[in-house]
Amino acid sequence: MIVSLNWLKRYVDFDMNAEDLALRLTDSLTEAEAVAAPWAGVEGVVAAKVVTVEPHPDANKLSVCVVDWGGGSSTVVCGAPNVRAGMMSVLAPPGSVIAGGNRIGEAKIRGRKSHGMLVSAQELGLEESSEGILELEGTEAGGVAPGDDVFSLLGLDDSIIDLDVQPNRPDCLGVIGVAREVAALTGAEFRLPDLGLVEEGKAASELCEVEIEDPVGCPRYIARVISDVTMGPSPAWLQSALRSVGSRSISNIVDITNFVMLEWGHPIHAFDYDRLADHRIVVRRARDGEKMVTLDDVEHELDPSHLLICDGREAIALAGIMGGLDSEVADTTKNVLLECAWFDPVVVRRGARALGVRTDASQRFEHGVDPHAMDAVAARASGLMAELSGGRVAPGSVDAGSGGAPTITIRLDVSKVTSMLGEEVGREETVSALESLDFDVAEVGDGRLEVSVPTYRSDVTVEADLIEEVLRARGYGGVPTSVPFHSIDAPPDEGLGARNAVRDAMVRLGFYEVLTTCFMGQRAVDRLGSSGNWGEPVRLSNPVNKEMPFMRTAVLPSLLDVVRRNRNVGERDLRLFEMGKVFRTLNGVCEERWVLAGAITGAAGRQVWGEEPRVVDFFDGKGALWGLAEALDIDTPEVACYNGELLEGGARAAMLVEGTDLGSFGMLSKGVRSDWELTDPVFVFELDLEGLCRFIPPTGTYEELPRYPKSRRDVALVVDERLAAGDVLAEVRAASEPLLTDVRVFDIYRGEQLPSGKKSLAFAMVYMSREKTLTDEEVDGAHSRIVDRLKNRFDATVR
Repeated sequence: MIVSLNWLKRYVDFDMNAEDLALRLTDSLTEAEAVAAPWAGVEGVVAAKVVTVEPHPDANKLSVCVVDWGGGSSTVVCGAPNVRAGMMSVLAPPGSVIAGGNRIGEAKIRGRKSHGMLVSAQELGLEESSEGILELEGTEAGGVAPGDDVFSLLGLDDSIIDLDVQPNRPDCLGVIGVAREVAALTGAEFRLPDLGLVEEGKAASELCEVEIEDPVGCPRYIARVISDVTMGPSPAWLQSALRSVGSRSISNIVDITNFVMLEWGHPIHAFDYDRLADHRIVVRRARDGEKMVTLDDVEHELDPSHLLICDGREAIALAGIMGGLDSEVADTTKNVLLECAWFDPVVVRRGARALGVRTDASQRFEHGVDPHAMDAVAARASGLMAELSGGRVAPGSVDAGSGGAPTITIRLDVSKVTSMLGEEVGREETVSALESLDFDVAEVGDGRLEVSVPTYRSDVTVEADLIEEVLRARGYGGVPTSVPFHSIDAPPDEGLGARNAVRDAMVRLGFYEVLTTCFMGQRAVDRLGSSGNWGEPVRLSNPVNKEMPFMRTAVLPSLLDVVRRNRNVGERDLRLFEMGKVFRTLNGVCEERWVLAGAITGAAGRQVWGEEPRVVDFFDGKGALWGLAEALDIDTPEVACYNGELLEGGARAAMLVEGTDLGSFGMLSKGVRSDWELTDPVFVFELDLEGLCRFIPPTGTYEELPRYPKSRRDVALVVDERLAAGDVLAEVRAASEPLLTDVRVFDIYRGEQLPSGKKSLAFAMVYMSREKTLTDEEVDGAHSRIVDRLKNRFDATVR
């Protein structure tokens, strides 16, 4: 919420500067995120009247103007298309400074001397762009005379504070609410604006009708009618007020609705009365498939969860969110129906979220508005419309629905204030603090107070809230510092330690951890649904993002999104992993489990000068997974192969530990890479993290470093082409040869020297004893026993 100091001073007098006030508000209300004086660098500009305008003799697009700036007349060369005799504008005379720190001097432009310049709103820093010079109201309309100070008129002397208003304080989404807080802080008198309402003509009840079909969604609706309005620009003070908080001036009627919303924190809406069928307002739920076009020229398809404002024929606004295109006020508008309503926060929130539309109005209705302020809000807006557009306000209003929620009364034990704040707080200080914040306080005896809560303070509902109000009046900075002790009895997360071990191991292997959303879109569901047993996805009834309505059944889709984004910005060598939960529906029950997913792409290692980098292949990825198992002290995993459309050639490799399938890995297929706009090979894996963690030893084990040398023997076996090297390794381990300490594959050969359908697998076997140095006979004997076992088991021959 951006608050202007000049605007605040309409309701409360204070002499603090913006920085000091921001500190006080942070200490008692909410954090002030920023303080700024956007126009502090502008100096010396004054109001000026353009007396004459003549074409420049040597430039078609320039004019030579004589301007009256109160202290005399000056000749100014101007290129603005809207300059004309008789208009009031702003002159930057020689020596003045405009936005950006540009100091103005005398200049000769195409042979004619210019004593300063007529400036635009952009050159004063009031707008991002301008098509002509700034035009002020004439003497008759606004009392602006040549030479007048325009700093106050245009808000150039203003400072602003950006407050981070919390959801429980919707009253401070209006300047009046903040002004109440400032009055309480400073002890100054708070004053509401003069409603200035004069009524005449036919009663509003004779001019329009209001019907509420859904009293839950709209408990109260007030309509006022303002006739014979003249649409036009807003006066400078109104434009300045809106500009100070970052709002653009549109027209006097529209600006008034925005001004009053920002002033009171209560949104209102102006309809073109003559465009309303039957001059009737109906508040109802939308019908299935009903459509309407909003002010932003977007057509929305609706359902019964949406609340509508309708005339006698069709929908004209999304209640509490945005008006309709066909009923908005325009340059031709002569009569206005003003809406001031109280909409249910839940209904507005759901409607805005479902349509993906968030507005200043919906934000305020979502947090709650004060139903008891509606009469004043409607009267304030009606009075301004009559004043600034020349219109006439019809007597009375059409008020449909209930009058609003009852006033809350809370009993407060004064002794609890001291016990909760940790400091002595007397009855008088408690009463004074609450009354300064507009609470009505009455004595009921026995050290108790009966406190009536203002209707705009919907956040105060219990005794503890009142105690916090006393604390706020004192300032949070005055609370004594202490370290509280709390005992939290929560069940331990037994898998946390194991997951942290996996995370540390992945980082040591050169992977970067990423975190992605738990939601997925229809495209990912369709792609995964045809590839493996991923489970039925869980559909969200109220998704945050309509494009991603499912809980993810796999981490890979969002991980591939990360790969694509990195590749698009030039990061090609990637080793990424994520630990997260996946969800599925099984037999009507939603299940969730932890998984470990990863992706590797780009170069397999660092580029060496003079050599082309090698691209990642299957064995780099498999090696990373086996390195993970080794880092976690898990016995050497095995590989099983299955079919799967996601991976290259339909080959889905599975990681097995003690016969348990922990998940799949392999090179991503070209079709899937095309779906994610990836051109280079990508190795991916997705493992059951909970299953993996079960195989991590609970404690580390240490062994004495070997004191005796190792001996290595190599053997190359000719085996059937279909035999997996992992099966041979498993058979070697099954032999349980006590002297064998390590075995690994170091070569695979296929060629003309071998029979058809055969391949050669070469293994390196390491032998060692922890008790003595082995003799050649002992090593050869152990090695022969293993080789003979393999020859018999797989019908292998030694090359």
